Amino acid sequence: MSTSNTPSAPGKTAANIVHEAIDERQYVRTRMNARVRLSGSGREPFEADLQDISLGGIGLLHTAPLTIGALYDASIQLRLNQVDLSIDGKVRIVSQRGQEVGAQFVDLDAQKRDILRYLISAYLSGEIADINGLFNVMQRENYIKERKHKQAHARTPGERLKALAGTALYTAAGLAALGFVGYKGYLLFFRIPALQATVATNAQVISMPDNGYVKYLLPAGATEVQAGQPLASISTQLATQLNTPADIKALADLAPADMQALLGRATFETVINSPCDCQVYYPSPPLDGFGYKAAPMMHLLPKDQGLFVRANVPFDKLADVSRVRSVDLQVFGLDQHYSGKVVDARSDEVNRNLALTIQPDQPLPAAAYQKAVAVDLYLGLPFGSGN
Repeated sequence: MSTSNTPSAPGKTAANIVHEAIDERQYVRTRMNARVRLSGSGREPFEADLQDISLGGIGLLHTAPLTIGALYDASIQLRLNQVDLSIDGKVRIVSQRGQEVGAQFVDLDAQKRDILRYLISAYLSGEIADINGLFNVMQRENYIKERKHKQAHARTPGERLKALAGTALYTAAGLAALGFVGYKGYLLFFRIPALQATVATNAQVISMPDNGYVKYLLPAGATEVQAGQPLASISTQLATQLNTPADIKALADLAPADMQALLGRATFETVINSPCDCQVYYPSPPLDGFGYKAAPMMHLLPKDQGLFVRANVPFDKLADVSRVRSVDLQVFGLDQHYSGKVVDARSDEVNRNLALTIQPDQPLPAAAYQKAVAVDLYLGLPFGSGN
């Protein structure tokens, strides 16, 4: 709604005229094909064309000047499909600009208001319309839409860039989410992770033959040994060597004092030599001292055989092992990823699963021996070859 001042005659105050938008009025107005007959006390009756009508009043087209504030008895005569309809009421003249006259309903009972409301709704919905009324409704809708369209302003280059960046961001986020879901689905159906895996080889394990004292004979920091080279010496008491019936019978022939002295002082010393040219791996720091029977002392790794990986997977994956297309190995402590291939599959009775032997495509360093490994087996399509 906007207000403007209209110039007036000299000596008179300028009148404020309020221009009311068609879609901001209190009552909805529409045009009808009708005539209005106005009459009043002491005034000669006259007829005028109906410009528009609402529940609040009517708009007339009348060339002769009328008195503002004057009351008239109005009779609205409508022609509806060969039927004449008349609605009577009292109106007050509220404005006149040229031949356009505005009149307000003063006394309109509820029944007439309901009839008028129905007629206005029927005209607006198109249930009742002549050719002029139909064009009027179309013009009114177009006018409102055009007026609202003009309120929209063109976007600046900065706003366009911002909208483009937002669209690109949401598109990228959607594509990333879609790719993430696809990748997770691929891992679910085409990847077998190992339950556990370690780096191993065909090593010879040197263990304590009996309870006793051990002394390592290799120089500090030695990583390789030659065949026949002394590795360690083990000292055990005589009592630990007497385990046959003949030994027990010989002890029974001795005097108690002699037997106690013999068992308490006599010791046997054993030297363990290397059976091969190998690399040495200590499962625990090599400390001289007392050791228990079967305790591992060192592992001898053959130089002519490389390291491989032993991996355990669920036994129900046995049928999928033939579909393995590639193997990814990540040794703990090493940044490099290694590829490999499955060369053997056996049943692990201890862990109740499937034990796989994986040969790396590249040699593993000796420092990787006995290290844990993350193993992923990637499968090919069911109807394709896994190799």
